[in-house]
Amino acid sequence: MQTTEVGQNSEIKQVIGSLCMMNNRFMNFMLDDNKKAAQVFLRVILGDDKIKVRNVRIQSFIQNIYGHSSQLDILALDSKGRYFNVEVQRSDEGAPARRARFYSSILDTHFLQPGKLYEELPDTYVIFITENDVLHDNLPLYNIRRRIDENAKCFEDGSRIIYVNSQRRDNTALGKLMQDLYCTEPKNLHYHEFAERMEFLKYSKEGEEKMT
Repeated sequence: MQTTEVGQNSEIKQVIGSLCMMNNRFMNFMLDDNKKAAQVFLRVILGDDKIKVRNVRIQSFIQNIYGHSSQLDILALDSKGRYFNVEVQRSDEGAPARRARFYSSILDTHFLQPGKLYEELPDTYVIFITENDVLHDNLPLYNIRRRIDENAKCFEDGSRIIYVNSQRRDNTALGKLMQDLYCTEPKNLHYHEFAERMEFLKYSKEGEEKMT
């Protein structure tokens, strides 16, 4: 019996040791109530080092009584009242354009309370981090905003959709962030904000229990 338990524990340790942040569940553990780590993600992806995350939650379920409900992987709120939904997608089928559109719309319906003016609707960002280049233009980042066809000006409605191509792992700030997503060892991470949490989850007794 003890031999079996030792074998199971060894297997669990091996599985945990092999995990990286491109694993959806492990990413959730890494960012759960971890404002500093979420802040790094948003600052690098959006190119804005002034973003200050006030709150971050994982697996936020948003009920839609009139249609399809959604469970958001990561939902963060910053000091300016903007909401950021981050989704990690290893499957190309998990990141279609219409899913991004739906997530954007469900954030709108959830965060505009009855009696509020439309002008009070917060800015929202839906960010898909994809394993493959699902939009096929070999860009590291795709910023998607509505625009007016006739003059090519942006239609500033406060909503943005961003696709991040994790295949572009170069030496830019974004490229190093993408490298970190595939890293399994805390000591090899570029961003120290991830290292402490990964060290805890992989190499402490409490972290292993949490992961198990």
